Amino acid sequence: MLSSPAPAEDEAALTLATGEFPPYVGERLPQGGVTSKIVREAFAAAGLATPKIVFLPWKRGYSEAELNRYAATFPYAHDAAREKQFLYSDPLHQDHFSYFARKDDADALAGRWRNKRLCLPLGWTTAYTDADIRKYQLRLERPPALENCLKMLGSNQVDLVSCNDFVAGYAIRQLYGPRSPFVAAEIGKQQTSGLFLIISRQRPNAEQLMQKFNQGLAALRRSGRYQQLLLPDGEASPGQ
Repeated sequence: MLSSPAPAEDEAALTLATGEFPPYVGERLPQGGVTSKIVREAFAAAGLATPKIVFLPWKRGYSEAELNRYAATFPYAHDAAREKQFLYSDPLHQDHFSYFARKDDADALAGRWRNKRLCLPLGWTTAYTDADIRKYQLRLERPPALENCLKMLGSNQVDLVSCNDFVAGYAIRQLYGPRSPFVAAEIGKQQTSGLFLIISRQRPNAEQLMQKFNQGLAALRRSGRYQQLLLPDGEASPGQ
């Protein structure tokens, strides 16, 4: 008996990896979060089968995507080291990031940061903080999740948390309600931060797949569907 030919990639659903970065992505969020919805619909708009999305720890998802065990992973900020291993899509979102400090920490808010303690979750890029880490001799803490960083900031175990503003705002509201004990420090406030889907350069058809994805994403923007997908229930709009 002859075996059936393997389906073409545009006929077979691909599996993508992501992690916890609410409200952009999160396993418990409706449809996996706003970015998961955008990614699924971009694949569909490109004529590709709707992908399966799995949630993994960031470090594991990244390493397995690099080995082409997953067709792509998202959302990732730009990082020169990553670009050697991955192709980057057109931006899924264009947002800002800041350093957050306790409202009562005058030194941190004023930029007197020498030997301060900076928290950045494990698996997140240090590309946006490396220069400040060197300049101020910051001591870097790497717990598993942003929630850990914020709790450490609140209990004075660290002095600064670097994060995407939209994600930080969501996480702070989840932990502390409408009255945040934190504020963005003036130094490094609202630097531009793009978020992307990335595909391993080890994937044989990586460039073709990325081209199709970008075409689908562009189609969503042209049609106005992208804007419709941006808002999670009850949340303010992120950057575009």
